[in-house]
Amino acid sequence: MNLMKKPLILAMTATLAATMVLAGCNQSPAPEKATSTTTTAPVEQKDILATVNGDTITTEEFNAIKLQLPPQAQGNDDAVLNQLIELKALAQKAEADGLAKEAAIQSEIARAKESILANHLVKRMMKDMKITDEELKQGYEKMLVNLPKKQEMKAAHILVENEDQAKDIQKKINDGGNFAELAKANSIDPGSKDQGGDLGWFEAGMMVPEFSAAAAALKPGETTKEPVKSQFGWHIIKLEETRDVPPPAFEAVKPQVENIMQQKAVEKFVNDTRAAAKVEIKKAAEPAAKPAEAAPAAAAPAAPAATK
Repeated sequence: MNLMKKPLILAMTATLAATMVLAGCNQSPAPEKATSTTTTAPVEQKDILATVNGDTITTEEFNAIKLQLPPQAQGNDDAVLNQLIELKALAQKAEADGLAKEAAIQSEIARAKESILANHLVKRMMKDMKITDEELKQGYEKMLVNLPKKQEMKAAHILVENEDQAKDIQKKINDGGNFAELAKANSIDPGSKDQGGDLGWFEAGMMVPEFSAAAAALKPGETTKEPVKSQFGWHIIKLEETRDVPPPAFEAVKPQVENIMQQKAVEKFVNDTRAAAKVEIKKAAEPAAKPAEAAPAAAAPAAPAATK
């Protein structure tokens, strides 16, 4: 086997194993000399891509497995088919060598079967589940009730490099100077300078913490009484307005609402199925044994006492 194929072989193993486990769900135990690991149901000759010791690989099986591989492994159909053949041959040899009779492997196969069946049961439930627009709108309204309120601020600032200049501009503003004109003449922020320091609307978290805290402490129309230092320099900040952020429109979040409702439905389905089952817990699960710790190194022998 080409060692360069190993990553693709590993990627295909889980998918092929799932196919084989499901195929054997309703099968009686195979005789010791049997080599086939899948069903023997007749298939159309035109659908057979290859056979391995009489075990067929069909177009349907090939496509189902290929679609579950990583994108980088899907490009070469011949490579996928060749490695599917190798996997089939390996699985057949494993059965012929009696590996399927080992207790640990039987337990692993049983767990895989349970996992596959449970996943397909949930998938079928979700496929059959129909959520109407009316139900989605009700879910949307419930979501809005629990949605945290957000607020935006509209502010302007004058940014300068040193504290002395900032204090000088601050004094002019405190004495009634025109904020916008002082911003145009002094601010080093290229994004807002020509707009008189106007920063537009923003949420507090969009700005550096020092700026956000100072702006949040103001009332609309107020200006900071002292310059505020940040990593960018010294700011004089004026809060213009505040407003509540409107909630997202229903159509904009409809897919997310549907996903949330599906998740809740799956959770209820799982809980109801468990509640309907007769469960007897015999004892608490024991933690897995930890790997043995390395023995401590032997202490070095003491140095002999000096003789006189």
